[in-house]
Amino acid sequence: MSLPAVDRLPAHLTTPGAKPDLLKAELLDLITRAITNHPRSLQVQIGPSEVGHACPRRIGYKLLGHPENPGEPNWKATVGTAIHAWLEEVMITDNRARYAELADLTRWIVEATVDCGEVLGHPITGHCDLFDRVTGTVVDWKTCGPTQLKKYKAKGPGPQYRTQAHLYGRGWQHRGQDVHHVGVMFLPRNGDLREAYYWSEPYDEQVALDGLQRLEGIALAARHLGPAVLEQLDTADAFCSMCPYYKANSTDVTVGCPGDPGVRRTQPAPALTLIN
Repeated sequence: MSLPAVDRLPAHLTTPGAKPDLLKAELLDLITRAITNHPRSLQVQIGPSEVGHACPRRIGYKLLGHPENPGEPNWKATVGTAIHAWLEEVMITDNRARYAELADLTRWIVEATVDCGEVLGHPITGHCDLFDRVTGTVVDWKTCGPTQLKKYKAKGPGPQYRTQAHLYGRGWQHRGQDVHHVGVMFLPRNGDLREAYYWSEPYDEQVALDGLQRLEGIALAARHLGPAVLEQLDTADAFCSMCPYYKANSTDVTVGCPGDPGVRRTQPAPALTLIN
């Protein structure tokens, strides 16, 4: 089978013999700009994936709109985004193949926006990767390297991802669905599919409410104290050097965070009434 010919560009638009490094630089620049301008990179509001983050100070920076450090484009997150897009097509294709006769009553709901609650008048909304209407299960896709995958298999998803999953569950309840379980599918970024790990547990609205209440406490403190609150907020050893607000050896947390010193304050945050 012969393929149709492809017209050549006019001579004045080509640069035959150009150095390969020039093309390499242009390709990397295009990729970098696409990563930087992706909606996930430009998100300025707290989303469900951040509510349960281990470091209250990082959340404080986000709430205050503190500028993030310039840095390398987040290629790992971009790979994860690409995998999410592929998985979305997989689930949509399965809807069409196995549930087409149900019209709009398909099994998988993919990449849907859910409203998980409200904190100080601001809605906490997010895009849930997958909801299975047959089993009433929230599923979130996570891609990770071998070290993190081993940790999740041994210790579970941790409070950040666990809170996120239950917040999505609450969001689906708000949309009228019966939610029975929440789950996270950890997929190897550079391994074989058989290494994937699936964590799940029964849906518990209290986990979501606890996360929102914690966020509200930080938000109230930030509203009243402004940047001065950063010094008062606990830190956590959560990949500090990768934090967008990290500044090595910083002596002024309003400029940047020097990282977790390994000392936790023992004074608990005050219990605050959740605004729904």
